[in-house]
Amino acid sequence: MSVCCRNAYKSLLHHTKSGKAKTNVLKLREPKKFPGCLTKDEVRKLVDGCNNIRDKFLLCLLYETGMRIGEALGLRHEDIHSRGINEIHVVSRDTNTNRARAKSGERIIHVSKELMRLYSSYLIDDYPQVDSDYVFVNCWKGVIGKPISKSNVDNLFERLAKSTGVDAYPHLLRHTHATELIQAGWDLAHVQKRLGHSDIQTTVNTYVHLSNEDLAQKYQEYLKNREQ
Repeated sequence: MSVCCRNAYKSLLHHTKSGKAKTNVLKLREPKKFPGCLTKDEVRKLVDGCNNIRDKFLLCLLYETGMRIGEALGLRHEDIHSRGINEIHVVSRDTNTNRARAKSGERIIHVSKELMRLYSSYLIDDYPQVDSDYVFVNCWKGVIGKPISKSNVDNLFERLAKSTGVDAYPHLLRHTHATELIQAGWDLAHVQKRLGHSDIQTTVNTYVHLSNEDLAQKYQEYLKNREQ
């Protein structure tokens, strides 16, 4: 190697001698470890394992909307719009007596007629004769009409785990809902809006695994469609 070449090579690496080389020129976010999701059969077991309509409605609500448990427990009757439009409005409030809070602002979630019918059944069959604007309240014990808390929901899932063998928690229903949307072909931007993620990067980091899991299947579908 000529002196010229040696000097050129040296000049390219000369900055490393000082020990101050920049190592974070490009910092990539690591995808979050996906917590998993439930199968349709497991969701069905959980719903069927509930002893009352209130709990069935809560589980179906979390599964169908992807709402956070704090958002669900903070719901008021005025947030549920069932006359023709079937919408649930997530409203941020600081006055909830059960300390339930909407984490990332307000949004509108469209739901099915079936979920609205279950809500109506809950009001007719389970909801106590009390003046309360909270949707999820104590119906049979404790202070009747008092909004239920996160600990009440934790106890519910513990009982369901024992009776059904399905070990679940509220946020797992949220992940299940999001996973099903993406597998159904939803754009991540739409999933972001429905889940209430403030940054689409959160959606990508959490659910990017789906691209790898479904890649082979999607490619086979592509080949099949191309041959037609």
